[in-house]
Formats: sequence, C-alpha cells, structure tokens
Amino acid sequence: AMSVGVTIVNSIAVRDCDLGRRWRMVRLDITGLSAGANIIPHGLLTTSQDLVTIQREDVLLTSAVAVHQTQPGDSSNLYYTVDSGAGGTISIWVML
Repeated sequence: AMSVGVTIVNSIAVRDCDLGRRWRMVRLDITGLSAGANIIPHGLLTTSQDLVTIQREDVLLTSAVAVHQTQPGDSSNLYYTVDSGAGGTISIWVML
C-alpha cells in the first residue's frame, strides 16, 4: 500500500472586516491516495501550537482521480474516498 504524503504549500490570513474575524487558509498537496477510504493526517496546528478546528475544505483535483469527502476533517485528519484512480493527488484548501 502507498503511504499518503501531505505538503503544506501556502498559508494565508483572511480577515472579515464586517465581523472582525480572522481565518487562516492553508493549501495542502496530498499524494499517494489509495482506492477506497483514506485517512489523511494533516499535521496542522494553530499559531500557538494548539489543535485546529477546520471550518471548510475545498478540493482541487490535480490528477485523473474521482474523489469525494468521506466526512468533515477534524483536529488531526482529513477524510477522502477515492472512487477511481488510485495513486492520485489532490490539493485541498482548508479554512481554519
């Protein structure tokens, strides 16, 4: 079985001026996805090294792979199922 690789590519701060709230957007490149369910350890922490709360995930398909989110991400993992195209890669923008 292939091992899943996670690379943090971009991290940007976003501010909602109306609400005065700040978010962090992080792009993760995920490689080595297997057919079926994948549990992907993201390794993300807050700037104070606490566990993250994921607010939103947006997937960018970067190879010929059919994939869908199995369940919302949590403080440790992202969850995606590959329907076809094992070994594929995806990029995910995560809002924290």
